[in-house]
Amino acid sequence: MSEVLRNAHFVVTVDHTARFVRVARTAEPFDSIEQIEQECQEIAEALAFFDRSALSLLLDIRAAPGRNDRRFEDATLRLRTAAVRGFARVAVLVRTSAGALQVQRHGREDGVHRLVSDDEDELLAYVTAAPLRLG
Repeated sequence: MSEVLRNAHFVVTVDHTARFVRVARTAEPFDSIEQIEQECQEIAEALAFFDRSALSLLLDIRAAPGRNDRRFEDATLRLRTAAVRGFARVAVLVRTSAGALQVQRHGREDGVHRLVSDDEDELLAYVTAAPLRLG
């Protein structure tokens, strides 16, 4: 795994051999919506040089402080959609069933399929599986 970004809220690594990006959320709470936007922009810039269609994405949000207030939800809809769009597969590692329900709702809202689980081995198998070949 190669680390491509680290800040107070995220650690982003890429496994070129297994062809997936891991974005792990830290336990540090955000101070503002502007801070969320800035750090999501940093992630987008760090991943801009990678071919998303050739990679899967594993989001590890187990350490993230719970938050679902309307202002936060509205601000992050655009950001999370941009963050996950284009990857071959998207998986989200959660700690709680409430977290899983929230992430599943996000998938319905933004139209990006995500496999959601609290089982890291299951998600690693999913994001590292060989791509489907048609024909």
